[in-house]
Amino acid sequence: MKNHNKSLLTLLIAIILLTFASCEKAKQQVQETVAEDLIVTIMTNGRWIVDVFTVAAVDVKPEFSGYEFQFLKDGSVEAIKSTTTVKGTWKSDKSAMTIQASFPSGNTSLQRLNFTWFITKSGTSFVEARSEQNGAVSTMRLVKK
Repeated sequence: MKNHNKSLLTLLIAIILLTFASCEKAKQQVQETVAEDLIVTIMTNGRWIVDVFTVAAVDVKPEFSGYEFQFLKDGSVEAIKSTTTVKGTWKSDKSAMTIQASFPSGNTSLQRLNFTWFITKSGTSFVEARSEQNGAVSTMRLVKK
């Protein structure tokens, strides 16, 4: 009888531990989903403008004068300037802390965005990021309009 109780107790402890482990994994998945949803909500709520843009420490922000960027939940992004809209795509990777953008049909200025950007600082109304292409470091700061 003692062996039966001991086996039952061992089985019960194993079930509790497995349930706890499963709960932790589920909890982590929920937290990751909430974080991803929060990033998408922040990015897609309102329009953004370029506050800072440098390439190899040279200020090229004037190239973005008049542009507003609207990020959409379907992964598209619009660069709006006056009555002209150029469509592109975007995606975020919360674990890598990156945002990728692509404006395949954009002008030279919009082509500067076609890279993976490493987020260095962010909040609900700004994102600071850096990227490196061919040894030249680019920095960017987007702010909500």
